[in-house]
Amino acid sequence: MNASSIIDADGHVVEPDAVFTERLPARHRALAPRAVREGDRFHFRSGETLSFSLKAKPESLAAPRQHGERSGAGEARSGAFDPAGRLADMDLDQIAQAVIFPTYGLMIQQVTDPDAQLALCHAINDWLADYCRHAPSRLFGVGVLPQTSAQAALVEAKRCIETLGFRGVWRRPERIPGTPALHDPAYEPLWSYLEEADRPFALHPGLNGLVPCAELRHRFDDDYSAMHAVHFPMEQMMGLTELVAFGVLDRHPRLRVAFLESGAVWALAHLHRLDEHLELFGFPDRPKEKPSDQFRRQGFVSVEEVEPGLGAMLESYPESVTFASDYPHGDGVFPGATDALRETSALSERQRTAVLTGNAQRLYGL
Repeated sequence: MNASSIIDADGHVVEPDAVFTERLPARHRALAPRAVREGDRFHFRSGETLSFSLKAKPESLAAPRQHGERSGAGEARSGAFDPAGRLADMDLDQIAQAVIFPTYGLMIQQVTDPDAQLALCHAINDWLADYCRHAPSRLFGVGVLPQTSAQAALVEAKRCIETLGFRGVWRRPERIPGTPALHDPAYEPLWSYLEEADRPFALHPGLNGLVPCAELRHRFDDDYSAMHAVHFPMEQMMGLTELVAFGVLDRHPRLRVAFLESGAVWALAHLHRLDEHLELFGFPDRPKEKPSDQFRRQGFVSVEEVEPGLGAMLESYPESVTFASDYPHGDGVFPGATDALRETSALSERQRTAVLTGNAQRLYGL
């Protein structure tokens, strides 16, 4: 394949403090998430909410690891906040285009005041749009939506797509107390709008201890590694189940949905299970098609490496798996994010091209 055509379907920025000190109204600034150092550890804070403690430096948020290293062992990359630095790093990894999500934007959903959460979304989305304008043919933003209100999410989605030029929008998969469920009928206008605009919706989890995760913390005694291993695929399984069981994908057959940063192969087994449950018990909204057929048409996942079973996943869902670098986070790899997928013999050339290029083009309309 042509290495210069590789698309990163899920990279990140790490928003600098200026996003909140310069773009957020003063009355909301105390709610802006921030990393607080405590010796050789740090925690996140937003208002009076404190996260669990992580054994690392705050700089590790922007420090991808090298092959064989532990997370947090790498060097912080300027591309986390400087688009020129990012483009240089993309060239080193032979990535032509990157679709970009925030980092601190994954931590604002615990803010329950609707005005404050919307202001936080505005600040992050506006800064990300400026970042991507540095190279509009290579850098593409995805806008974070407020979760306090489905109507506010629709308004911000329209602003992100029509004014900021983003390629899609996203929210977290959790059902956060006091906010509408993902399957709430109030979201129907958003799904219809995204269908009409031909832009995708993404579910993107993230473990930070600010967004409520009390059951994980209780069950795993605040051990970050154990919680991290479970959180991502668990939330995506529940998000996919919700969109299928309550008929969202069935009612909106042109809505493309990505389930990101959780690998790909989990979906192969879970979709089989959903097909079985439709046959055995049915689902509340009686979808006309099997969950696997809905996903094959509309669903996407991402991989950072060659997972066991990836070939089987691609045999069943050849247009649904994309490549993601997770740059510049500590569990991503740099340099060499694309090496494993480019060099593996486990995939055919057709499958490799689909994962590294074609499926992301289909997802984001690139």
